[in-house]
Amino acid sequence: MIQTEKTRMLAQQTLYLISAHTALFVLYYYAHGKLDMLFDLTAQTPILLIFCFAPLAAVLFLSTSSARQGAVVLLGVLPAELIYNIVTRFTASTSFSALVPSAFWNIMYEGSFGLVLVIEVVASWMTFKVLQEIHKQLNTPPENPLS
Repeated sequence: MIQTEKTRMLAQQTLYLISAHTALFVLYYYAHGKLDMLFDLTAQTPILLIFCFAPLAAVLFLSTSSARQGAVVLLGVLPAELIYNIVTRFTASTSFSALVPSAFWNIMYEGSFGLVLVIEVVASWMTFKVLQEIHKQLNTPPENPLS
């Protein structure tokens, strides 16, 4: 499948967003560990790895001939991650800390949480646009060079 310029541009922008998402998601988990001493980062490592590297691996397929499959995986993982983050953020137990955490970690935690959610929504929308472009390309008949 030959990629159009618009598909290539959208895939590149999605790659940048997912890369920023991965960094912010790690920061979000790290800040959570600084605020709550009951939050064990080693117990959360499988979730962190899945939600960081699954989108990152899927977005790398957007620039190959498997772009359609990568977009479908992203459209499955990103909304699932969005729902997981919202549910765990607002249904989790209250933070338990032996010392009062610094305001810096509170700001980092809340700020990274909000940015992660925004990036997940925007990346889902951009992935949907990539998938639309791929389907437009698949539905257009090939040009006949002899006519």
